[in-house]
Amino acid sequence: MDSQFPKVLRFFTILWALTAVGLFIGVFIPPALVMPISIATLIILIIFMFSRTARRMSKWLSSLFALLTGITLYSLLNFYMGALGGGLVLAIFGTTAAIFIIVGFVGYNLKTNLSGWWKILLIGLIGLIIFSIISIFVGFSDIVMVIASAFGVILFVGYTLYDMNQIRHQTIRDEDVPLIALDLYLDFINLFRELLSLVYYVKNIFNR
Repeated sequence: MDSQFPKVLRFFTILWALTAVGLFIGVFIPPALVMPISIATLIILIIFMFSRTARRMSKWLSSLFALLTGITLYSLLNFYMGALGGGLVLAIFGTTAAIFIIVGFVGYNLKTNLSGWWKILLIGLIGLIIFSIISIFVGFSDIVMVIASAFGVILFVGYTLYDMNQIRHQTIRDEDVPLIALDLYLDFINLFRELLSLVYYVKNIFNR
């Protein structure tokens, strides 16, 4: 095991603790502020991608990102609990955790270096983002949304496998720890969102 891996897991845990705080804060946030906060989280991610200074501040920016994500996650969970029920949402979260742990374990223990997956995963992610933007303005059918959500699930399973594999096959410096933990955090959050979306649209099809 990489000597830095426990540090990654500790910071990953901290990010989830901050998400829980954000969920609590989200109870008191007016719905009108959810979109601006969502935009702020997107801006933080963009800053991470293009600013070296931001990468040096990754511990604080990733912590802020997790807190803001928790705030926006509150409204998302409210929607899905109303549409699917709290029990099913909890079951989907448990399923997400199980998939994440199993896939992560497999990825970490693979002797093969999956660094070549990076371009394929990035192309898939860009495609999913473009589709998500288009879907805001175009009302796709539930079947199309099921296919898109299933693709999203597969994509973030792939990212989880890749990110955990790279933890084993790359040298991790102390300054890399927050960014690697954030990558794993995003894998989990996005996998959870895509599974929620998948179940929601499948349920819509069967309830017709």
